[in-house]
Amino acid sequence: MIRPATLDDSAAIAAIWNHEVLHTSATTDTEPRRVDAQRAWLAGHGPRHPVIVAVDGGEVVAFAALSPYRPKPAYAWTTENSIYVKDGWRGKGLGGALLDRLLLLAREHGHRSVIARITACNEASLALHERRGFARVGHERRVAFKHGIWLDVVTLQRILVA
Repeated sequence: MIRPATLDDSAAIAAIWNHEVLHTSATTDTEPRRVDAQRAWLAGHGPRHPVIVAVDGGEVVAFAALSPYRPKPAYAWTTENSIYVKDGWRGKGLGGALLDRLLLLAREHGHRSVIARITACNEASLALHERRGFARVGHERRVAFKHGIWLDVVTLQRILVA
């Protein structure tokens, strides 16, 4: 089941996020989040930038969000997406289901474009976004240093309206 995230989901979201921060290059962030910081992050997402969760048997097993792309008013109609699936739950279609829902929500909230910034080594996420109509529009080389290696970041974009 996919539903809107609530503040009660903060600990579960932080656990998924922190695993990615500490053990993978799926995010370029290097510092884990405490539950109170995760609550603040969730509370900071307004109606135009929802956070959703996938739940199985009462357990949050994935989350996804729309976030402001840039703070300048000219970018108000562009949003950035992120999707994280709990270790052990990947490959079950959750990422695709969450991305489909995010694209629906982005349209409903008037966004015209969705941006995804994905580390180049995250081939599964790149493929997922491309299957959903995202096009590669940029490739930043060696811009993030994490776990002792330099990471490239690929930017993809999905135009929602012409």
